[in-house]
Amino acid sequence: MKIFGRFLIAFLLGSVLATGCYEDKGNYDYSTPGDDIVVSRFDTVKNIRLTWAYDEQIEIEPGFRIVTDRVRETDLGYEWNIDGEVVSSERVLRIDPLPVGRHSGTFTVIDEAHGLRYNSIFTLVITSSFSEGWFILSDDGGKSLLSYVNLVDENTPGELVRDVYGEVNGEELGSDPRKIRIVSYDGSPVTYEWEVLQGSGSVSIDQATMAKIGVIDEEFVGGAAPAGFVAVDGFQRDGGSIVLSEDGKVYQRDFSIYNNFPVAHSGKYGSTPVYVEGGMNIALMNGFDHFTVKSYGHIPFALLYDKQNNRFLSIYGYNAGGSASDQFGVFGTVKIPEAAAVKPGDTDSESGLEFPDPAGLGDYTVQAMGARITAAQGTRVATTATNYILLKSTVDGKYYILSFSYKMNSATSVAIELLGFKAFPETEGFNDQSLFEVLIGGQEVIFYTAGADNNTLYAYDILDGTSRSVYTAPSRITALSTGVVDIPLASSLVQLAKTAYKDRMMVGTSTGSAALLDISESAVLAGNTPAIKTFTGLGQVVDMDFYIPKNAYCYYGY
Repeated sequence: MKIFGRFLIAFLLGSVLATGCYEDKGNYDYSTPGDDIVVSRFDTVKNIRLTWAYDEQIEIEPGFRIVTDRVRETDLGYEWNIDGEVVSSERVLRIDPLPVGRHSGTFTVIDEAHGLRYNSIFTLVITSSFSEGWFILSDDGGKSLLSYVNLVDENTPGELVRDVYGEVNGEELGSDPRKIRIVSYDGSPVTYEWEVLQGSGSVSIDQATMAKIGVIDEEFVGGAAPAGFVAVDGFQRDGGSIVLSEDGKVYQRDFSIYNNFPVAHSGKYGSTPVYVEGGMNIALMNGFDHFTVKSYGHIPFALLYDKQNNRFLSIYGYNAGGSASDQFGVFGTVKIPEAAAVKPGDTDSESGLEFPDPAGLGDYTVQAMGARITAAQGTRVATTATNYILLKSTVDGKYYILSFSYKMNSATSVAIELLGFKAFPETEGFNDQSLFEVLIGGQEVIFYTAGADNNTLYAYDILDGTSRSVYTAPSRITALSTGVVDIPLASSLVQLAKTAYKDRMMVGTSTGSAALLDISESAVLAGNTPAIKTFTGLGQVVDMDFYIPKNAYCYYGY
């Protein structure tokens, strides 16, 4: 902990009373008890520090003055109240760190001889040292390593904080890292956590402080995960969450709801995996949140690839107008409605290829998936998710792109529409280990890797089907992570969505380097996304994610 020195403030001239400004009337009459002490209003005094970092011990020496000889300093007592609780009776406040956020405080000087109290109200702001930036999960010599690159501003990355988890918790993170993902528990305030999924025991970490909260493997009925469980992905929103094990099994839990908000870690995952008709073995999943046009409710939705039956499944938890979901965990097969304009077997007018059926993909298997969001005409509310699926033919071994929309306006109103099916551009070195990253918003681009050992980054234009190389890394690219993207929301909500870093991407490699790239439209079109800054010494980068504080009801992906 960093302990800061005392802030000595004495006899502040021109101080003001706690309940308002202290008015200088020119002549003073102190014959009435109650006008004997003036306590400074803290927010007017530059020397008094009211903003502290999450890991700092707090020390504040207030300013006050005795203005008559009626009161002796030896007769004074003191009281510090934070968030309704008395935390100190000393003149100088010295307390342990407080949680991130705003805390209401009152400092009171007590004239014990006359039974009078003089106070000043103030607000303590506790900030996070991990407010926004990229979190990098890597395998460093067989051990999991979590590092962090903060952002000073849109164009200025800070320094790399290597092993940020170990620095805060004083222990090793674990081993066999798989994925890092941000989750939130809607509430006031919203609680954000990182989940680090790994073979040796996945953990939840407080986003603001990087302090370990718990072990995910222990959040099962009975206190232990089923045999063979290794978390590799998950989906969470409102009423509950699911977690995907590397053996293809999915486990579900429901949250307790208090005042219409989920209680963090209140539910337990069942020890029996989720079952749907025909069984399932989930190889991939992609989850996200989109708004409905009705009362700005939202529908968390995840798409899952069932490799056992070579089909897509969906899971959602409907939320109307901000109310917590009472139907989380609705699983179903993704089927094209009979009334749809385009059906499986129809021919794509552009490519001449026949559309496969999402409910049974036939001669195609799923290699990767991603999604973009679009807005309802006239409302600018994000209501439709367009899925872009990378398929591989079991007949010719080539790759294809299938796109279809998934739109929900209520728990019973679902519209699925096939949009396009065409060959993915043949690129030297593109294979099953290549990365495939769909930009959620902003540019209509899919980034992927190819070339010698997948060390070259390519940008595929969704609209015209062209592809160009935009960056070459010193070794195999093993992880991609974009910043926050453009979000098409109603004007009343736009201000809540932060999109400052939409033109930035972090790229990680097998040899422990990472580069922050400029992926602005001009850079992509020029075929050159320059590295703004590079970092080394990470081990093999496994996964990355980006965090910036934003309203929980604004879109973000999983």
